[in-house]
Amino acid sequence: MDTNDLTPTTMKKHPDAFQPTVLITATLDTKEEEALFLKGLIQSCGCRTLLLNAGIFPPPTEKVADISREEVAAAGGIPIEQLLASKDKGRCIRTMMIGAGNVAAELFRRGKVQGIIGIGGAQGTDIGTAAMRSLPFGIPKFMVATVASGLATFGPYVGTKDIIMMHSVADIQGLNFLTIQVLENAANAICGMVKNFKAQSSKPSAKIPVALSMLGTTTPGALRAKSILEKHGFESVAFHQNGTGGIAMEEMISEGHFKGVLDLNMHELADSVVGGLHRSIRDFRLESASKMGIPQVIAPGSVNYSVQGPLDTLPQSMKAQKYIVHNPNLTLVRLTRDELVKVAQMAARKLNKASGLIHVFIPLQGFSHPDRVGLPHWEPESNQVFIDVLQENLKPSIPFETIDAHINDDLFIDTVMEKFLFFMHT
Repeated sequence: MDTNDLTPTTMKKHPDAFQPTVLITATLDTKEEEALFLKGLIQSCGCRTLLLNAGIFPPPTEKVADISREEVAAAGGIPIEQLLASKDKGRCIRTMMIGAGNVAAELFRRGKVQGIIGIGGAQGTDIGTAAMRSLPFGIPKFMVATVASGLATFGPYVGTKDIIMMHSVADIQGLNFLTIQVLENAANAICGMVKNFKAQSSKPSAKIPVALSMLGTTTPGALRAKSILEKHGFESVAFHQNGTGGIAMEEMISEGHFKGVLDLNMHELADSVVGGLHRSIRDFRLESASKMGIPQVIAPGSVNYSVQGPLDTLPQSMKAQKYIVHNPNLTLVRLTRDELVKVAQMAARKLNKASGLIHVFIPLQGFSHPDRVGLPHWEPESNQVFIDVLQENLKPSIPFETIDAHINDDLFIDTVMEKFLFFMHT
């Protein structure tokens, strides 16, 4: 498909104002009426549209889409005829997901779309959000979905991107008083966003962007670090280490958004070792700064525990370990020494890939809020096992420094920040 041939359609001309273009994704074999209605709504708001047909089967009306199912399938690597002949629904959906993502990314790269909206059930949501995940942070992304409710998990749909999910309430089958209202709200929302969207090429901030990892149990230290960064002209972006936040940070580091990384929290590595709820959704946590060669300062924040479900769902082996009932749905379980060894080995393997400035700091008085003298997770002997294994497995060329303080103490943070600021001005 040659995206140069695509000309956005419009119903309403506004010659004196910029008309942003919205990419619409829908499976037109089942959602043609609703997609065309949404298209008209968006155009009536003064935006242009490109309609992408993500359906496998022929739509009721030929050539109604700006981007045909044949083009989407080809962009996914398999001709539509071959997909249909396979009679493999899973293969069909995967191919259309890849194709829609490739098409959307190319359209954005060429400046032909400023936002994206999708409508669909399970299949349409899979494909529509795949297209959205191919676009950079900040580009308006809006998905009207039947599955945006109940016990359904949003993780596979949203990934690490800023996607808005709107529950359609009723099934998206036909136009009625309910679906019309939902689609009108959705059209107004995406149009408002694209009209006010500030392109990434706009004037950059005068502050130097820095990535900061944190979690609730290291918040006091992270907030002090953030304050110090701001006083020295840096703009910190904090990422919550909940399995998705760390990978979002890694992706944005790889995209070149940050000049340095203050990685004070490695909790996701701990959960990855024991299968906790905050385990990384991808396996490249703690690797992007090394690949980019940008300065990074590392500390083992919250590495001493895993986040598990309700207490009554834990196996007896975990109940035998130190734990804290964080709330009725989450239990913080202290890692065993063997588990800490595995975390330390994993961290060392990743950090040994560093190609830029790096410094590892270790707080001897605890890695997280409850890991302190007198609190439930305090276990200095186990912490020392982690410290020893990490130091033994790190390259001798990587500076490794212990500080007799807790990770949230001013002494620790101030020492860490002194080194980080030195790196950033080197």
